[in-house]
Amino acid sequence: MHRRMEDRIRKLCAEFVAEKNPEKSRELSEQLRAELHQFVEMLRAKVTQYPIIEQRRVQGGSPLPEAVPEDGTSGNSS
Repeated sequence: MHRRMEDRIRKLCAEFVAEKNPEKSRELSEQLRAELHQFVEMLRAKVTQYPIIEQRRVQGGSPLPEAVPEDGTSGNSS
């Protein structure tokens, strides 16, 4: 699906650049904007599931957020 979406975006870009009719350009612009929005949302969804982000945070010294136990306590026994 990812590749087909990229192909549609490329095609719309080429049509938009070549179009001389302002009304048709506006229509193509709206289509292109919708496709790009969909593409960005798909990438955002993939990035949230990408495991290397956690690994890089640990390697870079950035602490991972601490999990809060289900009982709501801080987890400290002191």
